[in-house]
Amino acid sequence: MSNFFFQSDLKTVRVDDNTLRTVMSHGGTMLYAHIVFEKAQPEDAEIPLHNHVHEQITYVLKGSFKFEVQDIEGNKEVKVVKAGDSMYMPAMGFHGCLPLEDDSQLVDCFTPQRYDYL
Repeated sequence: MSNFFFQSDLKTVRVDDNTLRTVMSHGGTMLYAHIVFEKAQPEDAEIPLHNHVHEQITYVLKGSFKFEVQDIEGNKEVKVVKAGDSMYMPAMGFHGCLPLEDDSQLVDCFTPQRYDYL
């Protein structure tokens, strides 16, 4: 496996009717992914939550989002974040987001790697 990942070689997959995902790079115990949300959602909509065994750091590349992040005890924070902001999601903590602007984008880092993304 090469240590270099060129944009021209990356594959984008459609996750759902509003979301595209591109694995940017991966190796060792880490994986980076670029996530694009095509259309904004109403801010008062229910935030779809999920969890996984991976720790996650998310950076808002473009646009804005309403995020909910819970720790493993269920304590939650809900915040609106915008380009330049970031957040940490602990392993097994429920979390999710709503894109508040069209073409909002995130960069996600996971450890260990998300083999289900490869």
